[in-house]
Amino acid sequence: MKWNNLSLTLKVRLISNFFQEIITTAFLPFMALYLSDMTSTKFAGIFLTLLVLLNFPISFFAGYLIEFFPKKKSVLLYQFLMSMMLLGMTFSITSSNLIIIFCVFYVIFNIVWGLQYPAMDTIIMDAITPDIESYIYKIDYWLTNVAVALGALLGGILYSNNQTFLFIVAFLVYLIIFFALLKWLPKETNNTISKNKFNIKDIFMSYKTVSKDTRYVFLTIGFSIIMMGELSSSSYVAVRLKETFNDVYLYSIHIDGVKMYSFLIMINTIVVVTLTYHISKLVLNIKPKMILIFGLLMYIIGYSGITYLNQFYLLILFMMLATIGEIIYAPIFDEQKFKMIPEDKRGTYSAVNTIGFNFSELLARLGIVLGTIFSSFQMSIFMLTILSLGGFLIYISIFELQDKK
Repeated sequence: MKWNNLSLTLKVRLISNFFQEIITTAFLPFMALYLSDMTSTKFAGIFLTLLVLLNFPISFFAGYLIEFFPKKKSVLLYQFLMSMMLLGMTFSITSSNLIIIFCVFYVIFNIVWGLQYPAMDTIIMDAITPDIESYIYKIDYWLTNVAVALGALLGGILYSNNQTFLFIVAFLVYLIIFFALLKWLPKETNNTISKNKFNIKDIFMSYKTVSKDTRYVFLTIGFSIIMMGELSSSSYVAVRLKETFNDVYLYSIHIDGVKMYSFLIMINTIVVVTLTYHISKLVLNIKPKMILIFGLLMYIIGYSGITYLNQFYLLILFMMLATIGEIIYAPIFDEQKFKMIPEDKRGTYSAVNTIGFNFSELLARLGIVLGTIFSSFQMSIFMLTILSLGGFLIYISIFELQDKK
């Protein structure tokens, strides 16, 4: 399938998402560092934890709201609001006296982002046809990983001395994307908008149905816990490396804690982009149960090590271990999750999955607070324990509960 054969909607979405992903990765993972610089590590941890808690009800209603408002108008409104919030953050990041204003702008940005994501995702699903579905997800996967690598590099370079410039660039990119969506994103037909009345009771009833699906609930909780490992790299691990990493020189290039964190993100992305095909082919004939266990073990050991280690090459080694583990177990997890979701309830199940992701972020942000109390070794033991619990829940959900059923 050639790029030229894609619809305008898909082209606009893929291109805009690529640039937006670069900018988002350039500053969002560094928010814990920005806030700890402007205030304290404890404040950063508590603030980001409360923000994740706020995202729970947002995720709860976001998917339901899509059916009641025109998608293009909603997406444009959200995009413009995020642009304005970035402009406000640009001016307020210049002084620690403006920390409250900066936090307010960031909270609004975060809320609006949570509303826009499912709306844009729905527009894309409406535009995808069966003959291009595989191509779209492959190219989106690769573009996203390349964008994450570029964003991590950009964020690491600009974090120390050019924070204001980074937010100016972020504002301009988001604003340009707004005008691109305004011009090229097609308007949906009226029959895509629900004529039913907004009923909160219907929302709770739909989630009640999902809560009775024990396998999916266990799978979601397990994945939420497992994802804490990856998400903690942008919270606790980032803060720890900034404070305790011993600077090194790599071919005359100075690498401090912040740049080390960016380097780890790039290692993660490069491994995913370059080795996914080869690893998938290598484990093709191995039993799924063994693949899942082996992949989860590598992932758990890798991120538990990153939580504690401070040596340059060991950090790289354990990041590669964690990433390869994710490449091994993820396809089985994704396939089994898809099989568990009833065709007529995909929206509700997807919303539960989003809530599970917010729970992952909550656990990761709590790591910042716990890091002010416990040593890095104790945090590593905590990570090993809780990730093992998550892996166990995923295993019994996919294999043990399936066998009983």
